[in-house]
Amino acid sequence: MKKVFLSFLLALLTTLTGMAQSVRSGSVVDKVSQKPVALATVQNLSLRRAVMSTESGHFRLTASQNDTLLISCVGYKTERVVVPADESELLVEMVQEIKQLNEVVIKGWTESRFKEEFLKLNIHNDKPVIEIKTAPELAGVQLGNAGRMGYDYKTLAPKMTLKGPVSALYGKFSKEAKNERKLQQFHQAESNKQRYLARLDPVWISRITDLKEERLTAFLKFCKLPEAFVLEATEYDLIVAIRGCLKEFLVQEQTRTEKG
Repeated sequence: MKKVFLSFLLALLTTLTGMAQSVRSGSVVDKVSQKPVALATVQNLSLRRAVMSTESGHFRLTASQNDTLLISCVGYKTERVVVPADESELLVEMVQEIKQLNEVVIKGWTESRFKEEFLKLNIHNDKPVIEIKTAPELAGVQLGNAGRMGYDYKTLAPKMTLKGPVSALYGKFSKEAKNERKLQQFHQAESNKQRYLARLDPVWISRITDLKEERLTAFLKFCKLPEAFVLEATEYDLIVAIRGCLKEFLVQEQTRTEKG
């Protein structure tokens, strides 16, 4: 009798769960043109599940009444939709997002112009002299970028001369400093290149795009994301950007097929 009761209770719970959750279908369209929006991400925030809309804008996912759906796509504002009680097909109208960048003016200075502007600066070039006691064998010893050890010529007392602001600035623009900066920039560029290639791993991109072999190779050549974006973007933003490239790639691929 106990086993029969447990079986009945399990069947009842299964039925209630099936009634609470169901597979809902819907479409994602552009609010102005009413054209389907492909590759839009539809996420159920309650269940933490997500799907993508097809080329015709359709999608299907598990959802319950009053669940919140988050719909996002490259070039559009993110929309939120609450699942209604009725079983009608969901319609998501997305509004294009237009971002206007502020004007940026870049001015280049030649070396002569830099010297001209630098000479206009009111910089005191007085070198501080610190009287210290030191061993005679340290006289004349260079102290790197700080200054040098020496003697006061009047009193013959040991002293340390520190570089002033102008000397420090000159050292910054010296050939040695420039070569060191170039070397650092080279190492940084190589490091960024390795990180860039690691984040755009072909195996990982193949899983996202479902492209294989020749089509995958063609897509990797087509989708050239900026290095700064790839290095700083989160995994979610990177996936969204790759899927945006995929959308354009499929359109170009289809156009070539129709022409051929």
